[in-house]
Amino acid sequence: MNKLIQFFEDHLVPVAAKIGNQRHLIAIRDAFAALMPLVMAGAIALLLNNVVFSPGGLLATLLKAEESGIYTFFGEYISPILGTVDSGTLSILGLALAFAIAYLRAQAEDQDALITGIISVGAYITLGALSRENLIVAPWVGHYLGSQGVFVALIVGLVVPAIYFGIVNKNWTIKMPDTVPPAVTRGFMGIIPGTIVLLLAATIKFALTKIPFVGMEAMFGEAPTTIFMLFEVYIAMPFANISQGPLLVFIISLLVPMLWSFGLHGANLLAAVTSPIYGNLQNHNLQAFKEGITEVGARPLETNTLAFWVSGSWDAYVYHGGSGATLPLIIAILVFSKVRDQREVARLSLAPGIFMINEPVLFGIPIVLNPIYIIPFVLNQPILAMIAFYASKSGFAGPIVNSVPWTTPPVLNALLATNFNPGAGLIAFLNLVIAFLIYLPFVIVANRADAKLNPSDV
Repeated sequence: MNKLIQFFEDHLVPVAAKIGNQRHLIAIRDAFAALMPLVMAGAIALLLNNVVFSPGGLLATLLKAEESGIYTFFGEYISPILGTVDSGTLSILGLALAFAIAYLRAQAEDQDALITGIISVGAYITLGALSRENLIVAPWVGHYLGSQGVFVALIVGLVVPAIYFGIVNKNWTIKMPDTVPPAVTRGFMGIIPGTIVLLLAATIKFALTKIPFVGMEAMFGEAPTTIFMLFEVYIAMPFANISQGPLLVFIISLLVPMLWSFGLHGANLLAAVTSPIYGNLQNHNLQAFKEGITEVGARPLETNTLAFWVSGSWDAYVYHGGSGATLPLIIAILVFSKVRDQREVARLSLAPGIFMINEPVLFGIPIVLNPIYIIPFVLNQPILAMIAFYASKSGFAGPIVNSVPWTTPPVLNALLATNFNPGAGLIAFLNLVIAFLIYLPFVIVANRADAKLNPSDV
């Protein structure tokens, strides 16, 4: 086992660390993290609306009070307010992402972050973000400012700064006297680079209207082709369809704890891949459910149905206590372990673990580079993911239609995320028990190993 650990440490850790330090991936990861205020504000508003205040929501349906006086009041004065929050949060994620990535890239390169971010937003709009006429997929959305534009926002947020930096570094800028205020100087310095970038964006938009593309008419009719349309047809839908298959879910579920085993934040390292795909599908589910769509399909963006596996699916069914489902491990240690230091760490880690924070147990036991606990830590997560995946695919659990805070305790997370779907709660509880049973024999093995090495600890 020690040789296996050493092999992974020698070969996997350097590669993972190099990927984790790649500047463009860091910008993507941090940009998605920066969107959390918008995402959570919109998600909380939708959650309250769907569950509590909407006359057609969960609580009104359970109480059979859809037409009662209080829900008439809610429907007229409260629900519209909560519904409007979407327009300034989830509905502008693509626009915000284009700004955030460019801003962070500029910061990393010691360039003018504010000007770079503004030019990136201008390029994003110039490419056609304000006009969307999809006849099949989410036809109620009339622009690409939200999740429908995420893939283009990624490209714009990376490419625009690269072009801008190249022009600035060639000194193709307007120089101002030293007596001019810095804010004015910065603005004038960005005129030439910004103009060139925006002209390039306009040229690309115009050129695409002159090229015939296969598969556009069925979805967009006679509307002129834009880069957003191309990404919807050729990138977003294929990725969305792949994401609803077990292989990608299994690989991601395996890689997250595997990276954590070496002290690398697996979820953050993979966020540049998972957020554009599964985060985008979750936003699609939230907005589609808001429009009354309840049918689940394996090709959600093509058939205008709900996706059965989205980013919130891991939180609801797999991350019980955090990556690797460590809350069941904490419980197993508290119940069965006699090792004093492990019990103390587990006791201190219990409260954070209930709210999905597991760094105390990861580095306190530790699980990182632990030849015993690393095995169940890595293997249990794909098992839990596959159980939940097929339960969701069959319709027994889910779908995820609300975005709840990731700190929501296990089981309650699944219930809230699925509008209190009983199958979702049952699968979440079942996975909690399965993870406990997977960890249990390793807790006993660790107990015996410590008894041999440190008799005084037991």
